[in-house]
Amino acid sequence: MASKNDTQASVAVSAKPLRCPEHFPFPFEPYPIQVDFMRNIFSTIEESKIGIFESPTGTGKSLSIICGSLTWLREYKDNMTVSLQDLREQEKAVEKSSASSTDWLSADYETFKLKEKLKAQRTKIESDLQRELQWKKRREKLAEKRKAAAKKGDEALSESDANMRSIEKILKEARSGQMADLPDAHLMPDEYESDEESPLVDANADTEHVRKIYYCTRTHSQITQFIKELKRSSFGSSTRVSALASRQNLCVFEPVRQLRSQRLMNDRCVELQKGKSNAKPTAPLADATVGGGQKRRKRDPQLESSCPYYQKENIETLSTQILNEVLDIEESAKAGTETLGCPYYASRLALPDAEVVAVPYNLILHRPTREASGIQLKDQIVIIDEAHNLLDAIAGMYSAEITQRQVRKASSQLSQYHERYRTRLTPKNTLYIKQLILVLKKLLEVFQGLPAETADAKHSTPSKVFTMDSFLLSAKLESVNLFKILAYCKRSLISRKLSSYAEFYADPTSITGLLSSSQTDDGSPSSPLMVIEGFLETLTNANTDGRIVLSADTVSGGKLKFLLLNPAVYVSDIFQSARSVIFAGGTMRPVSDFEDQLLTMAGVAPSRVHKFACGHVVSPDNILPIALQSSPNGLKFEFNYMTRNTMIPQLGCLLSNLCNIVPGGIVCFLCSYEYEELVFTTFTKPGCEALKNIQRKKVVFREPKKSSDVEGVLTTYARAVKHPVGALTGAILFAVVGGKLSEGINFSDELGRCVVMVGLPYPSTNSPELQEKMKFLDSKLPGKQAGKAHYEGLCMKAVNQSIGRAIRHKDDYAVILLVDNRYAAPSINRALPEWIGDRLTIAPKFGDAFGSIRRFFSGKANKTGLTLDA
Repeated sequence: MASKNDTQASVAVSAKPLRCPEHFPFPFEPYPIQVDFMRNIFSTIEESKIGIFESPTGTGKSLSIICGSLTWLREYKDNMTVSLQDLREQEKAVEKSSASSTDWLSADYETFKLKEKLKAQRTKIESDLQRELQWKKRREKLAEKRKAAAKKGDEALSESDANMRSIEKILKEARSGQMADLPDAHLMPDEYESDEESPLVDANADTEHVRKIYYCTRTHSQITQFIKELKRSSFGSSTRVSALASRQNLCVFEPVRQLRSQRLMNDRCVELQKGKSNAKPTAPLADATVGGGQKRRKRDPQLESSCPYYQKENIETLSTQILNEVLDIEESAKAGTETLGCPYYASRLALPDAEVVAVPYNLILHRPTREASGIQLKDQIVIIDEAHNLLDAIAGMYSAEITQRQVRKASSQLSQYHERYRTRLTPKNTLYIKQLILVLKKLLEVFQGLPAETADAKHSTPSKVFTMDSFLLSAKLESVNLFKILAYCKRSLISRKLSSYAEFYADPTSITGLLSSSQTDDGSPSSPLMVIEGFLETLTNANTDGRIVLSADTVSGGKLKFLLLNPAVYVSDIFQSARSVIFAGGTMRPVSDFEDQLLTMAGVAPSRVHKFACGHVVSPDNILPIALQSSPNGLKFEFNYMTRNTMIPQLGCLLSNLCNIVPGGIVCFLCSYEYEELVFTTFTKPGCEALKNIQRKKVVFREPKKSSDVEGVLTTYARAVKHPVGALTGAILFAVVGGKLSEGINFSDELGRCVVMVGLPYPSTNSPELQEKMKFLDSKLPGKQAGKAHYEGLCMKAVNQSIGRAIRHKDDYAVILLVDNRYAAPSINRALPEWIGDRLTIAPKFGDAFGSIRRFFSGKANKTGLTLDA
């Protein structure tokens, strides 16, 4: 008698697995570590695993990701027909096995389960094949359309030119300020009118998507760089790519672009789609007196329109062009102006047929944004690059902070708004606006409970921490339905109305302080209520997932901040839906944060996790990492909180000696801006010769306080390194760990011949946010010392990001000097990148390190013909 186990064993219940190839298409002969990287990515995707990949900067990580993942996608698509036939054969085998079973009851149940699994896989492959066929027809249609347009010649060109001139006229007059303002009636809140976008793009929500790769990274510039690398590869001409971005990057309609604020641009765009805004030019504005002697600007009520780029046919044409060519964000925007189609919506319309979708973090990691964008992750591949920032990125997306000043302004604005329109508001609008005023009043009362300053206030800000439930009780908001209030805010656009209300009245004296209240720090118009909405949304989180921190602030009067403790709650659905998720970065160690805070807490089984760390392409002879334990005077280096100030003279002596033997540039990382300031104050005190000794060999530069000054400092530093004058041999740059120069800046070749890491940059244990995070991790992961691991991980991630700035390519060479006795500890060594930790030498005495460094650069000088000072 055939048992149910016999029935299960008779079929594989899956398509045949893909074999990992020996060779991958690469623009040039790949290094062995690159082949290993690509093979591991291929296998991770094929086995539906979660991968953590570390590949040092300079090892061709982006190209390895592209070639490894797209090779799998090509193999999958090439085998779809074979896989489909295989699945059909398996379905027949199930039927045959069931028919021969005498245990018909068990056999029928098992047959049903197996057939459902096989059917699901077969349906997906059939859908993929159907989408590929539709795309081919779509591309042929575009080619025919272009051919027909070319035949029309001057007629088509003339019509296009006329359309462009019309748009240019609109834009020119808009820039001249000749756009009519919203009328007074439009300042009234909508009665629960949906702000959903047009069906043009919403249609994607129910459309089956082809199998694809989502490539996510932090910034739009990194997306552009990724697409540039994709074009270099052999997949560049044959891959359908769509780069998604925000309206700030893809909107080409100038009146909307001028708003600058992402929230305002989104709201304005939706209004334009409904034809609620004046997108056409008007005559010069005239003043008209309204009740109370206030002045508002007149407009012609007939001059209302929609965005001239939101045209269905043009958007469809542009979306096909995006897929037919490989365009980055800037190129898509340019194509939008040429085709008179909106690139924001065209890139989203291209989603179902795209094989690679390049997106910034938030479009994948922020669930509401992902759903609004039409992104479907079921059975897809998600690759998150620069993933060492991932936990911070998630925390940033879901955190919110409001100040006492913002709440006070919002309360004043809303109260005045209600008073002006109370006779014209509907009962429902009146109800919700009164509830909002009450919520703002309760928040202001919370600020009255600010903790008093303590004796240790110099080193920590007075603060109070609440759970979600305790905060709602303390603020007396436990009986308020925040979900309904937030839904009202979203659908009525009340914060947008407040902002428009403030802008509408040109005379700021007519409503005291209202206009200034509507400006953000960057000068873009915004209602404080927009920020407060974000904070209220965080109050709907589960009680254990976050904390509310109330802290004093001398500038704003006080702050309320939502602290996300459990990022896994926002990514667990990604792990469940996607076929495979790959985290990649140049420095992923220590990986305990990923495993503890994301994978374990999201319920990912350890057997599904694959970790891979490749070495560096640089020769072992080109890198000299040293953990230095003692100063030139024989004192033990230990830059902890209690002793770091007394270490400064010893640090000065060390740097003076290094400047005598290191050619080119030295980059010295210090733990904080405060400590950097103290180091220079000490160096310049009477009797301290450190700075003078350093300046005999190197020009001294310091990390600027303003981001706008960074480029100028780096340019001058590079000039001093590459073109030393007189007895000078280069320059030294003092930077701050976690600052403007510790990430994203490449100190390659002579710009970073020596990187000095001073101390271990542990975060302050006085931080209430850190204390809560550590307690949360210890409670959720008992026995693992997860809180301590997180604390140490924060330090070592900062170290690894800083020291990874030096070696950028295979012919580069540098010394990495870790200055602290504690770097000799095995636990610290294990947290360093593998390619550094494996080569690390411990130098108990300065003389040992000095001799090794001198020999290192002498060897390089002999090969290159450089000379070193005696």
